[in-house]
Amino acid sequence: MLKLLIVDDEWVIREGLEKTIPWEEWGIAVTTTAKNGNEALQILEQHKLDILLTDIRMPGINGLDLIASCKDRYRALKIVILTGHNEFEYAQKALRLGADDILLKPTNVDELKRTMLHVAQVLREELIEDLHLLSYLAKSVIEDPTQDKIQKLKSHDRLKPNFCIIMIKNETHLVESIPSERCVLLDQTVHKHIYLFHHIENESHFERIINELIINVKQEETKIFISLLTNDLADLLKIYKQSSVATFTYYKNETLTIFKYKDEKYTRGIEDAIRYINNHFNSSISQVEMANQLYMSNSYFSKLFKQHTGMNFVDYITLKRINAAKQMLRATNLKTYEIAKEVGYEESRYFSQLFKKKTSYTPMEFREKNS
Repeated sequence: MLKLLIVDDEWVIREGLEKTIPWEEWGIAVTTTAKNGNEALQILEQHKLDILLTDIRMPGINGLDLIASCKDRYRALKIVILTGHNEFEYAQKALRLGADDILLKPTNVDELKRTMLHVAQVLREELIEDLHLLSYLAKSVIEDPTQDKIQKLKSHDRLKPNFCIIMIKNETHLVESIPSERCVLLDQTVHKHIYLFHHIENESHFERIINELIINVKQEETKIFISLLTNDLADLLKIYKQSSVATFTYYKNETLTIFKYKDEKYTRGIEDAIRYINNHFNSSISQVEMANQLYMSNSYFSKLFKQHTGMNFVDYITLKRINAAKQMLRATNLKTYEIAKEVGYEESRYFSQLFKKKTSYTPMEFREKNS
C-alpha cells in the first residue's frame, strides 16, 4: 500500500481529507498529516513516503519551498498540489519546481480519485523500472566491483543501510518470490532466488526479517543462506560470497534449514563470554549485560550461546554452580548455607530446593551418599 502525507495549515481540510476519503480502497494509506512545511520535512526525514498532498500557501515553509526541498532529497516522491482558483501563478511555479499534479480547492472527490489513482499507477510503474535498474546495478557491482559502478549504486536513494544477501534454494519445488519492500531480486531460476535486502535497522530487526522468512516459506526441503550485515554497498561482492558459502546452522525444522555465514567476531565473543562464566559463575552475571558488551541483541546472544553450549544461559550457569556445589559437598565440611554463598546463591533455602530439583537429592543427602 502506498503511503501518503497530507499537509495543510487548516485543521478542517486536514481532518476532512484524512477521515472522509476512502484512501484504502484506492491502495493508499494516510501515514500522518502536517500543518506546515516544517512539520512535513521532519516527517519525511523519519518515514519513507510515496505521495505528498500539500497546500501551497502556509506559514513558515510554504508549499513551493517544500516542493523544492523534496525534489532535492526525495527523488521518487510524488507531489500533488492543493491550490485555490486565485493561485494560478503559484500553481504554475509549483509545476516548474517538480509537482506532479494540481487539485483545486474545494476538492472534488471524483477528481481526487482520478488524480491519486493516476499518480499511484505511475509510482508502481516507476518502482518496477527502478527495481530493474537497482538489480542491474547491484549485479554489475558483484561481477566487477569498480569504484565507478559502486558509486552509481550508492547514488541511488532507494537503497538504505544496512544490507545483506539472502539466497533461497529448493531442488525439488518451485521457489516462491518474497513480497517485501526491503529487497531487490538479483537472480532468479526455478529452484533458486537471490535477494539483496536493505533498510535493516539493526541485529534485532535482522532477526525479525529472518523470522518472517521462517513464517512465509511454505515449501518443504527449502534451504536459506544468509550473509552478514554490512552498512556499505562496497561490500556487496563480499556478502554475496558469504551467502554462497554460509554453513552455520542458524535454524532448522522439518521443512526448512537456515544457514548463516559464521561471524568469527561473534564466535570469539561468545567463546570469551563462556570462559568468563566458567571463571565467574559464582558472581552476579546478567545475560543482557553480556549481550550489550558484545553489541548484540539479547535474543541473538541467547541463540548463539545455545548453539555453542547446547543449553540456555541460565541453565548453563546453574549447571556450573550445581557441579561446583557437588565438589564442595564431597571434599569439604562447609555447611549448606556456606556452599550456597560460595557458588553464588544468597538464599540457602532456594539453593537447597534447586539442588534437589537438579540432582534428586538434598545437599545433605548428596553428602551422605558421597562421603
